[in-house]
Amino acid sequence: MTIDSMPAKARLISIVIGTAAFLAFGISAGAAKAEATFLDNAKPSVWVSPDGCEYYAIYNGLQGFMTPRFEKNGSVVCAHPTPCLVASNDQFFATGSARINAEGRRRLVNFFRTNGSASYVIDGNTDNVGGYRYNIRLSQGRAEAVAAIARSMGADVTKVQGFGYTRPVASNATAAGRARNRRVDVMCSN
Repeated sequence: MTIDSMPAKARLISIVIGTAAFLAFGISAGAAKAEATFLDNAKPSVWVSPDGCEYYAIYNGLQGFMTPRFEKNGSVVCAHPTPCLVASNDQFFATGSARINAEGRRRLVNFFRTNGSASYVIDGNTDNVGGYRYNIRLSQGRAEAVAAIARSMGADVTKVQGFGYTRPVASNATAAGRARNRRVDVMCSN
């Protein structure tokens, strides 16, 4: 079982146990003073996982430490991203292409410049025309193209994923439904 397939509570316990074991080993080896000196120049931050949960993190380029950020009730701080932009691929991309047209680029630059969210998750989706692998690559490429614009505007993009035709919002049996399924979802976390 990988840590990604564990339930959230089990992941948290695994992280806490692993952190405690790592710290105990460092102290027992007499390295606590050296580590403190070694980490003095590290800058602490808050890292947001792809599922929207927050962790205090410190990393100095060679090693790092992370611990979950907790609410007063003991639960981990998790802001579940909500869709803040659902963009039709037909407005931004030519058929079968992952290159954003000039008007689409202008609209996305304006969106990321004015939105102000702390971080973004970008999901690409397609209709069911074409094969599975083709649509996964196309949706990933389109999501990456949107993420590149977001990053160029200084936005923190925590996850980019292409889902192909596996997450339809409408029936692929009609042209109108397929058009709704060809989209890039931008999820915002505050």
